[in-house]
Amino acid sequence: MITVRQMREEDAERAGQVLVAAFAQIYHQRGHSPPFPNLESAIWLCRAYLDLDHDGCAVAELGGVLVGVGFVHLRGAAASIGPLAALPGSPRGVGRALMRHISRLTAGCPSVRLFQDSFNPDSFGLYARLGYTVRDVAPYLLATDLRPVPGRIPDVRPYVRADLPRVQELDRALIGSDRSPDLAFLISTGSVLLLEKKGELQGFLFLRSLPARAIIGPALALSEQALCTLLDASTQALPGRSAVMRASAASPIVLGHALERGFRVDHLGNLMVSGTIVLPPSQLYALFPESL
Repeated sequence: MITVRQMREEDAERAGQVLVAAFAQIYHQRGHSPPFPNLESAIWLCRAYLDLDHDGCAVAELGGVLVGVGFVHLRGAAASIGPLAALPGSPRGVGRALMRHISRLTAGCPSVRLFQDSFNPDSFGLYARLGYTVRDVAPYLLATDLRPVPGRIPDVRPYVRADLPRVQELDRALIGSDRSPDLAFLISTGSVLLLEKKGELQGFLFLRSLPARAIIGPALALSEQALCTLLDASTQALPGRSAVMRASAASPIVLGHALERGFRVDHLGNLMVSGTIVLPPSQLYALFPESL
C-alpha cells in the first residue's frame, strides 16, 4: 500500500538519496549527465524547497520506507511540478500516487506545468494519461568551458536592490504568475544581469555559481536579440566555468546563439501543461523552482 504525506525536515537526506538514485539510473542508461552531480546537491534542493514551498513537498512510502518524492510550486494562476522520482526497484504506482496527491494541491489552478525528459517514455505516458500535453520543447544545454565574448557589452549592468520592483513587474507581465518569492530567493543566492535601454528594462538573467557548475536562468526578455545580449554577458561573468541552462525551442535565435557560444544539447525535455499557458517572447526556463 503506497501512502503519500507531506515531507518533513528529517526526510531531506533520504529524499535526496531517492532523487540521486532515480535520476542517475535513467540518465546513465541514456548516456546523459544526471541533474544532481552529488548527494549534497539533492539534499540541498529538498531543504530549499521545504523552506520555499513547504506545503508542496511530498514523499511516498511503502511499508514505512520512503520510496518516492515529488514537489509542486503554487504561484496563484500557475503551478509547476518537479522534480518527481521513484526509487529504482520500487513497485509501479509510486509516480501515480505522488501525482494524485499533487493534483489535489493544484485543484482549481488554471495552468499546471512540468518538465518531462523526452528519453523517458514511462513518465511521458503517465503525464499524458493525466491530461498533460506538450506545449514547448525545452533543450537542456551544457557547456564545459564557457568562452567569454570579448569586448564591452553595451546596456547590460548588474542588478541593484532598487531594481526589484521593475524586475517583478516585467516578470509578471511576461509570465502571468507571481514569482516574487522565487526571484527573492534567487537574488539572495546568486546574481542578476539586467539589459536596460534608454531607461526601459528589456530583460534580466539570473546566474548561480555552484561548486560543480553554474546555473544560467531563469531569464526573460522582450525579444530574442535582447536575451542573446544577456547570454553573451553571462559568458563574461562565468569565464571558464561549466554551466547548464534550460532553453526553449520557441526561441530558436537564442538556442542557436547558445550553441555558437559553446553550449551543446545534452538532452531534450518537454514542457507539458495541464490547462493554459502563454509563452513569453523569449526565455530561459527556471531550473529552480523547476519549470516555472
